[in-house]
Amino acid sequence: MQPWIWWFLIFLLLFVIPARRALQHRQAMISKRNRVKRRKGESTMNELIKNYIGQEIIVWAGNSSGVTGTATRIEENWLEIEDKNGNKQLLNTDYISRIQEYPRNKNGRKKAVIV
Repeated sequence: MQPWIWWFLIFLLLFVIPARRALQHRQAMISKRNRVKRRKGESTMNELIKNYIGQEIIVWAGNSSGVTGTATRIEENWLEIEDKNGNKQLLNTDYISRIQEYPRNKNGRKKAVIV
């Protein structure tokens, strides 16, 4: 075997695999902590999300890309989002990492169109 292959395998075994496992462990611990807080009634995520009901938002949950749509309702740790086609999705608020109001030309200026 080539010497670079050995170095690559050593790098994988010493750095990449343990880092991936640490990330998975950290995500599992965050999820567990959120479940415990919800049981105790300490979860404030639902109250924060209520501010976005009726608005078009982008939600990042877990490792997935953003989900875009209008927040329609929130009940018992589940957020319902309806996209522009009328399709509905449910997201567990334990796994939501970021919520952003959909950026739509907020300053009132129209974009310049080059003809």
